Amino acid sequence: MPNWLLKSALQRAISFLPQRQKWNELFQKFGSRSLDIGPGQLQTRLEHTRTHLENFLGVQNQRNAISDGFTVLELGTGWYPWIAVGLHLCGAGEVWTIDIDPLLRSERVSQLVRLLCEFDDQKKLPTLLPQARRDRIDRLRQWAEFSARETPEQFLKRFNIHVIVADAQKTSLPSGSIDLFCSTGVLEYLPRPVLQGILKEFRRLSSPRAVMSHWISMIDQFSYFDRSITPFNYLKYTGRQWRYLNSPMIWQSRLRINDYRKLFTEAGYQIIKETGISGKPEDLAQIQLAPQFRVYTKEDLLVLTSWLVARLIGEVTS
Repeated sequence: MPNWLLKSALQRAISFLPQRQKWNELFQKFGSRSLDIGPGQLQTRLEHTRTHLENFLGVQNQRNAISDGFTVLELGTGWYPWIAVGLHLCGAGEVWTIDIDPLLRSERVSQLVRLLCEFDDQKKLPTLLPQARRDRIDRLRQWAEFSARETPEQFLKRFNIHVIVADAQKTSLPSGSIDLFCSTGVLEYLPRPVLQGILKEFRRLSSPRAVMSHWISMIDQFSYFDRSITPFNYLKYTGRQWRYLNSPMIWQSRLRINDYRKLFTEAGYQIIKETGISGKPEDLAQIQLAPQFRVYTKEDLLVLTSWLVARLIGEVTS
């Protein structure tokens, strides 16, 4: 049996256990060790943070200046609040970070803060986050010791970062209150109806200058674990087959880039920038596509990752 099928079966078994996220956390911490972070992971996330900010500023035509008070809603807090903290350092007035599961832990927040302080000592922050403000970095260093003593919610609130554990389809935030919506490797795990609901809520929350910046991976996630399969492997299974093979813990929608374009447009957003990376045609040619994927163009099927930047249709930013 291929390795990816064994991993899928194990994760499916975990999904039936009480407190499944706790067991999944233990598996990732002590089994796959995917919760361990180091300078490489932090650098990648800071690069993502910079790109989210540049996408926002690029639409605002103020790439070299940030006005205090721009508001952020991050979809998918995850195990570490990398993006939320990074955007705060770059001048965000308030940041809301939302996730359906409570994944933050004090020890992980403390580890993130420690690495950020090390990057500052090594003079790496100005390169990775050119817009990071010295006063905010100093405040993070000043309060770093509290990251291990306080809950993640308490500590992050010191920086006007608000942690929300809820369904992002229904937030309690005021209409028109968000300037920047962002996500990093999140949308690909959302079923189409859920993503439609979230985009509808984002439209309600959008301020007149609102920008959406999303990095989306359309790679079969099992290919990271099992090198015997290509990034397109999951496209050969019908919907019925995939229901039994898809992992409940890392549920993959298999939506392609054209699906995201349509979903954004239907929600009232205009995509103004799209930057994608495509896979190898020979890898795609190795599999027999399931009928539902034969209607896509080869060009769209080949897209593995993409940055999508969008704003409300008809909105004029200054």
